Amino acid sequence: MPRKRGRKSRSTWGSNDDAGAGRRRLRYWADLHDGKGYARHSKTIVGTKTDGDEELARLRVQHSQDRPTPTVGQAYEMWWLPDATERREAGEMAKSTYLNHLSRWRLHVGPRWADVPVTDVRALDVQEWLKGLTATIAESALSLLRQVLAECVRYEVVDRNVASMGYRMPKRIERVYSKDVYTLPEMVAALEAVRGTVAYLPAVMSGIGSCRVGESMGFMASEVRRVEVDGMTLAVVDLVRQATVNGSLGPDHELKTKTSERPIVIVEPWSLDVLSAEGPWLCGGARIPSQPTVRRHWEQALRDAGIAPIPFRNLRNSWRTYMRWELGVPEDKVERMMGHGGRNVGEIHYDRPTWEVYARTAADAWMRYRAR
Repeated sequence: MPRKRGRKSRSTWGSNDDAGAGRRRLRYWADLHDGKGYARHSKTIVGTKTDGDEELARLRVQHSQDRPTPTVGQAYEMWWLPDATERREAGEMAKSTYLNHLSRWRLHVGPRWADVPVTDVRALDVQEWLKGLTATIAESALSLLRQVLAECVRYEVVDRNVASMGYRMPKRIERVYSKDVYTLPEMVAALEAVRGTVAYLPAVMSGIGSCRVGESMGFMASEVRRVEVDGMTLAVVDLVRQATVNGSLGPDHELKTKTSERPIVIVEPWSLDVLSAEGPWLCGGARIPSQPTVRRHWEQALRDAGIAPIPFRNLRNSWRTYMRWELGVPEDKVERMMGHGGRNVGEIHYDRPTWEVYARTAADAWMRYRAR
């Protein structure tokens, strides 16, 4: 008769079975950090049932703290995405930032890490992954992975955030950007040179009103109001949106930050042109021009007039410089008029100037300058 194998020895955690020929087959649950996560494993040893029990006891002590762990993709879906969506809807995260995170997950983080258990994210693997990305992508992708793993630390799935370690990042290709700005007389001359082109009103909103490039083209003509201050006619408009690079008002139309919402004040003589603009859009009329189109007309008109053009984006820098150093506006007021949030509790939470204060500040500064 064939020899009957011994009875299986099972427990709530594992099993110790006779495998024949003096061997025992042990089955148990553990996370071996082999990329499979918390799973069932088997091990065959040579020995008696007692030997099997002792080895199974040793394995149980070794893996007693193991538990089912989610993959990076599951952690993203369960924890990070709902939290980010809630913060986005509460206005705590800019829409452009939110969409950038979603894009980064879809294109770079998810394809590499979605199926990897969070306990198996290794520093060497992260470093190797980063080497294959550009500097800018690597920074944002690592930031997103760090945020996802931070949720895992919060829920005590892992003890430390591997993505928070110091990594050797890809070298950034340094771009040399012009830092040139116009003085106030140069700004006046430049605006006169581009008058009549598609670049004129965006340049006015940037160089006289402090707008960023996209902000300068997001106004509707109907939103501009006429204000008189000591005989000076001002054009005042609340900044609430910005245009995209191609001139559309798609999902990225929201401003850079909440504090970017502010009144924009245009003084004479440029206020008269702003007030007489035909809509519906202040800059462009029926259709908002693209930023490359505006830059092209800006540079061409200046060269035709014999004026060295500065980058269109530097008009805002020029505004900041001449308002502070030529018109003598205090720095804290200049910062708030640029849409910066402030640096102390009072500026951030209590300082809430009205549009009338903005208008008075701009009008007084220009009238003092002209009086000199």
